[in-house]
Amino acid sequence: MSRPDPKVELKALTAMALDLTRVDPDRPPGERLSRWHRELAEVLGDEARPAATNRELLRDAVRLTRAQQELVSVS
Repeated sequence: MSRPDPKVELKALTAMALDLTRVDPDRPPGERLSRWHRELAEVLGDEARPAATNRELLRDAVRLTRAQQELVSVS
């Protein structure tokens, strides 16, 4: 099975990180979510920053989104 469009995946990751941050910002993200974060960043040609909390995961998801938007505006 192939991966969805990385832009769509990034929106989903960001939405999930936002929801988790609203509920428990200081809780560490689960292993599956952390793996998804790392793998998606790699697919996007970037490197995931370590996220010890849901809040940090959200920050990095926003950073990845902005980096992708900058790539589009430069092209």
